[in-house]
Amino acid sequence: MNDRTKGLFIIIAGVICVSPEAVLVRFLSEGGADPWTIIFWTRLFSLPVSAGYAIYEAGGLAALWQSVAASRWYYAAAIPVQSSKDIAFTLSFLYTSAANALLLINLNSLWCALLGRFFLGDILQKRTYIALVLALCCLLIIFLPDVVQRKLHDRELVEEVAATEGSEVKGNIISLITGLLLAVYIAIARKGGKSSKNVNLTGAVSLGSLLSCIISLCVTRGHVLPASYWTVGRWKFWLASSGLGFCFGAIFVTMTIAARFIKGAEIGIALLLEVILGPLFVFAAYGDVPSKWTLIGGSLLLSVLAIHESRPLFEKAQDVRRSLSSRKLSIIMGSMVTRASTVGSPEIFAEIEEGINTCHKYQYPESRC
Repeated sequence: MNDRTKGLFIIIAGVICVSPEAVLVRFLSEGGADPWTIIFWTRLFSLPVSAGYAIYEAGGLAALWQSVAASRWYYAAAIPVQSSKDIAFTLSFLYTSAANALLLINLNSLWCALLGRFFLGDILQKRTYIALVLALCCLLIIFLPDVVQRKLHDRELVEEVAATEGSEVKGNIISLITGLLLAVYIAIARKGGKSSKNVNLTGAVSLGSLLSCIISLCVTRGHVLPASYWTVGRWKFWLASSGLGFCFGAIFVTMTIAARFIKGAEIGIALLLEVILGPLFVFAAYGDVPSKWTLIGGSLLLSVLAIHESRPLFEKAQDVRRSLSSRKLSIIMGSMVTRASTVGSPEIFAEIEEGINTCHKYQYPESRC
């Protein structure tokens, strides 16, 4: 198995592991658990996976602590962002549909591009600007028809519709913020990686989860155990909470490992698989079907993101083919020149001229022509 196949296998396995998160959050919520209780236990159960890997990656607990101390300013910026992202991620599934939440969160690749442009000096290509405009159009397709339809409801249902609309709008905003926070975290990690210290923020995920647990304890005043409200068997609560925690830890580990074998664009494309699998799990468990506008706009948005992420891969493959072709052409033309210098045939010179025209036609480098 080559490195690329290994990397794709790892990231796809991670996406499959994390895809049930939406249905698990829904299960815990409908069982009576409040949002902060869900956040506390899922982040606590994710710590053994994320912290264990961070310690292993650093070469020991002492080495990890030295890394945190040496890069304390980057960690000070990354930990609150990571914790806020963790909290917003869970809340997004509680206030809007899984399809909407995952679509909006996965816009983070475009936010990453914008943050890289303004804060890291990245040069954005035209396709990124086009993708941003198209993504906004897709969002309008998803959300505008529902808003208009609700406004046309009978007046008797105004209060009920307003309450539902307010909850979904809140969830959509939280989902957008989640994607933005993820992009900010990635920008901080990139900034640290480009610094002279070559900062490694693998420990920030664990520390961010720990901070989320502390915040949850403060909000609930320590009441995080499943009380009398949980009537479907305590073991189901612990199984769902631990499974959700494992999901969060697994995707962190697999993304980190896969990045060593495949490109960031390929990881971005693989992560889009969750946008399809997540709502499928919810549909299988609860029968929820996204609206037709979510399906239409979501399909278009997925296409925009997939094309945007895969374009660099096609360009790289084209450059490789062009380089190989130009190298082969230079060898053939070298052979022609040798024959022409010894034989002096007009046909040979005609072939050389044709080869030069081919160079210019396919825009090979001048050195190859």
